[in-house]
This record gives sequence, structure tokens and C-alpha cells, in this order.
Amino acid sequence: MPQKTENHAQIKEELEKIVGQDWVSDFPEELHNYSYDMTESPPGEPEFVIMPNTVEEVQAIVEKANEYEIPLVPFVAGANVGGLTIPLKGGIIVDLKRMDRIIRVDVDDMYIILEPGVTFGHIRKLLDEKFPQFVYCYPMAPPFTSVTANALQDGLNSLSLAHGCMSEFINGIEAVLPTGKVVKIGTCACWDEHWWGRYPMPDLLGLFTGWQGMTGIVTKIALQLWPKKPFRGMLFFLSNELTPSYEMVRKITHYEILDDLLFMSLETIKMIYGVPYQKAVHLEGEPRWTGFIDFSANSKAEYKAKLELIEAAFKDLRKDDSKASLSTLEAASKALGPQIGDIARLPINLKGMLEYGGLSWLGSYFTTKTETVVKGIHIAFEIIKKHGFETCLYTRMMRGGHFYALRFLLRFSKENEGEIERMRNLTKELFEALFEFGAFPYKTPKWAQDIILQKADKNWIELLHSIKKSLDPNNIMNPGRWGMD
Repeated sequence: MPQKTENHAQIKEELEKIVGQDWVSDFPEELHNYSYDMTESPPGEPEFVIMPNTVEEVQAIVEKANEYEIPLVPFVAGANVGGLTIPLKGGIIVDLKRMDRIIRVDVDDMYIILEPGVTFGHIRKLLDEKFPQFVYCYPMAPPFTSVTANALQDGLNSLSLAHGCMSEFINGIEAVLPTGKVVKIGTCACWDEHWWGRYPMPDLLGLFTGWQGMTGIVTKIALQLWPKKPFRGMLFFLSNELTPSYEMVRKITHYEILDDLLFMSLETIKMIYGVPYQKAVHLEGEPRWTGFIDFSANSKAEYKAKLELIEAAFKDLRKDDSKASLSTLEAASKALGPQIGDIARLPINLKGMLEYGGLSWLGSYFTTKTETVVKGIHIAFEIIKKHGFETCLYTRMMRGGHFYALRFLLRFSKENEGEIERMRNLTKELFEALFEFGAFPYKTPKWAQDIILQKADKNWIELLHSIKKSLDPNNIMNPGRWGMD
């Protein structure tokens, strides 16, 4: 049970006046549902859960939290990793699911304004049905994942190769500050009808991206859309040798012709296919690596030229890996099963990864240097094998090849005795090993933050704390993270 504040009954009554009795709860069963996520992160129960429906209600909640100095933790869809929405200090979970309005699509300047409860499933359906001339970016995540949360936490997506992590797609936001004031960042600060960009004015968006809800609650966000080109190619490859395969990935990336390139261990494909837990392992004689190449074109000639460059890079790969193969996604789906084709239809149902109750991952942004990446993968695999889990690697080149997303997917059973603790030991050892190579975790869990703070520049830490204290003098917003106890 969470520790109750002295004024528990009074606070509940005042919260109910803000949103109505149906949208505030302190029932133990409901609080428990917000106390954990799919990872091995330690649980922590809130004292209340509240579900606002308007920015004015969010403001009133924040003002009430300041009055009683009770913590607030923003929450949306529950598809959380790293314990980012698990309360470290109790308090109030502010569940934003009801704020699920898509406010406007600007066709001329190619952006969409939406509330935090809008999911990738919502935005995919809207664009497919009403704005088929546009595409958005999608992570390899379930359709119910929050678009806003993913963007604010620097997530990766199906256009990350071309444009970087999802925070790069943000044109502007509306946010409730920890004091209860509402602020707009971007051109929307001057004109409510114009949310087309953040420049060339002083860019304050960094006060909200990567902060894990410590600086306020975002209530609206404008995100860039992209033209859907008439010709699209999806290719599937298999290979055996890591270094030549990775060099091929780098080469194609530097051509600047792709929308996306996924590079994975074969075990990851097996997990997506639903191979049972602890059975998604590499077998003798199987290819070791696999990937998906996604590109689009405005004409048949452009499509053909891009395809020829990709095929030429694979021809070079085969000099070092004679069994490497390249095919269309359609051909791969016929040979290997229709699940392969799901990669082209993101967001994706990750049933094979989620059905055992636990899914963790160490996701980091990393150098693209071949020697460092290859060595890091080999060390990581040895650590994962030592702890008895499946070696599932899922990666992307980011922003034209300027950095690399290196992610290890780790499913586990929360029902098996000792397995949660075993996963904690694995992720900690994995993080410490890769951090020494320069890998920085995104959606950073608290335990990793504590390690980073021991090594980070002291002036950076001082600035971090100064900004937090200035914006949140009562330290009510998701306290306990990045040393803000």
C-alpha cells in the first residue's frame, strides 16, 4: 500500500471537484495497475490516479499539487519501459488518456497537432483514411503507444535514418509548467494558428525532451508529417558475418537514399514470429543476421537507381559473405511467412515479445565506428548468454548515419522465481559495459541515471539541477530522477 498523506481525504475531495468523481481513484486495485511496467523496474504505488480531460483541468491539478506539495507523474498508455512512470515518491499519477483529440492537420505546412492521449494507431488510421498523401513515423511498438510520449523521450522510428529521433519531428508544444502556468514553445507562442516550427526564435523545447516529465505536462504537440512518395521498396536480407554486414549497412546509409534500415539478429525475427520463450535462439546452419531496407521514390527511374545502388552494395557484401541473400519483402513473406510483412505495416503487434509478462531492453544511442560497434555487440551477447537470456539485437542507423541506435530486446517471465532479479543484474552489467564504449541509454531508467551522474561533468549536473529548481521550486514533477530527490 502507498503511504498516504495526512490530508488524503481532503486532497481526494478537491481532486474530484476538478475532474469529477468518476475520474479520480485511490482504490488499491487500480493503484496497483499503475505501480509497475513491463520491465524489471521496482514497483512503486501512487496515492491517487486522476484522468483530466482539458488543459484547464491539468492546470488545476498542478496548482493543487503545489498547494499540498504532493508529487505528480504524467502517464499515458502504459507501454512504458525503464520505469519512467513508476512513482518514486508516491503522489498522483496524471493519466492523460482522455486527452485524445487530434486537433488539426495542416496540409500546406505538413504537420499535425494532437493531444497526449493520441496513439500511433489513431494517427495511422487518420492518415490512411483522410490524408493518404502523408506519412508519419512509427516505432516497432504496439498501436496503443502514445505518440507524444515517444516524441518527448527521443524514441526511434521508421524515419529515423532520414531524420533522427522523434524529438526532431516536434514543431512546437503547449505545456503546463510545474507552477501551473501554461506555456507555448515554437511559432505557436506568437500565433495559435501557426505551429510550423521552432526557429529562428530561442528554442526552449529542450526543457521538455528527455526530461521524463520532470519539467511539466505537455498537453498539445505539433509533429511533422512527410509526403508519401508513389513508389516504395521493401527489401529483406540475410547474412552471416557481422563486420561485413555492418559495413554494408554503413555504406548504404551514406548513400542517403533510404527511409529506414533495420539491422537485427535472427533471434529478433523469431521473437516477432512468436517462437516460445527461451526458444528464440540461433541454430547451427542458420543465417546470423537479418534486416529490412525501406526506400521510396517519386518516379520509376528514381526507384530503379536506388535499387541498383542497394544491389551493388550487396554484391560487395557477398565477396566476404557468399551466402548473404537479398530479396523483396513480398518474396520473403511467401517463403518465411506473412509475419515478415508486418514490418512494413508499423505500428506492430508484439505479441511474441509481450506474452510472458516481462520485456526489458537496453536501448542506447552509440557511435557508428565499425570496430567499436562490432566489439560492443560481441561483448553484449556474451553478457546476455551468461545470464541465460536470448541474444536479440535490434538496431537502426540514425539521422543519415551520424549515430547508431543499439538495442537489445530481453523478454522474461515475471512468474519465474528469481528471474526479475536476474534481469536486473543483466541490464546493469550490460549498461555498464556499453557505457564504457560511449553508449548512452535513451529513456534512461533511474538506476542508470545514478551511474551516469557519478561520471558526468559536474557543471552539467549543476545546470540540470538549477533548471529543475527554477521551473519546479516545490519539486513536484516526477521527483527522484536524475538526482532530483
